[in-house]
Amino acid sequence: MSVLRFLTLILLFTTLLGACGRSDLIRIRLLTPVSEGKKDHSILTETTESSTPIYTNTSSGGSLYFLFKSIGLGYTTVTTNFEKTSLKLKETTTLKTNFADVAFGIGENYSFMWGAGILTGGERITELDYDNNVPFKLTNNYLGGHSLFFVLGHHGFGFETLLGYRTNFIKAEFEEINSLVIGKTNENFTYESNKISFTTSQVQLGIGFTF
Repeated sequence: MSVLRFLTLILLFTTLLGACGRSDLIRIRLLTPVSEGKKDHSILTETTESSTPIYTNTSSGGSLYFLFKSIGLGYTTVTTNFEKTSLKLKETTTLKTNFADVAFGIGENYSFMWGAGILTGGERITELDYDNNVPFKLTNNYLGGHSLFFVLGHHGFGFETLLGYRTNFIKAEFEEINSLVIGKTNENFTYESNKISFTTSQVQLGIGFTF
């Protein structure tokens, strides 16, 4: 991160802290992803690829938070679907993740909430199909990670409207692909490692209830 961006974040946080102030409300917040960051989460590369692949990213799920004044706990489940389609290769991944979150909040009529989450469970299913052959799946040996998030809120008459952004940092390890089927030495495909790290990001919208 550049110095300018870092200073901008510090200035923004300081401004929000000064404008919002400490919260004395009890809040229940519900959020759901409405947009998934478009990124390449594919594992395999087609060595003879002659066209530009098409990438599709979608997400679903939700977050539930309970805040007592300025601190709270939450639970988030996010399912990210990714598809890469090229001339002969189709790679489809479904990533299901569950996070235990801790959150901090400031503000009354206008509020700012931020926090982090730890991956507590999930699965990653990747299905590969080459040249309309019978698809096969990759099995994960390990799935772990964490997340960071922030939420802006506007309060009025016991309800809140919420806008949030969440970034999830995931590490996964899958079983080595049998080179007789489709491996590192296969003339049609290549992959760098069976240990991968990737990031997913979601824009979230939601509502809240205050007491």
